[in-house]
Amino acid sequence: MSLKIHNNNLPFSEMESAIDTVLESLIKAEGVKGVLVADAHGLCIGARGIANPNCAGFVTAIATHAKALSDDPSSQVPTTKIEADNSIILIYNDGNHTLAVFK
Repeated sequence: MSLKIHNNNLPFSEMESAIDTVLESLIKAEGVKGVLVADAHGLCIGARGIANPNCAGFVTAIATHAKALSDDPSSQVPTTKIEADNSIILIYNDGNHTLAVFK
């Protein structure tokens, strides 16, 4: 899973457009019910489908704590999978943004 939306050279409107493009392409993927992107501080940048923007801080905290569980600091950032009775949430953090995909 890769999240490539961070570019300090883009004007805000273009960056917002890039995020919208990523969210729209993800929400159209088979089996995806919702997507959420948060910044490094846990603030919601964008959400689609069943993803609740108010959960952005929780999603970011889960990703941060999952990374802290790794014994090897040079290892890749883990993808966290949360399974419930009728859904799965995949959470990935690239250091700048956190992505949650609800299936």
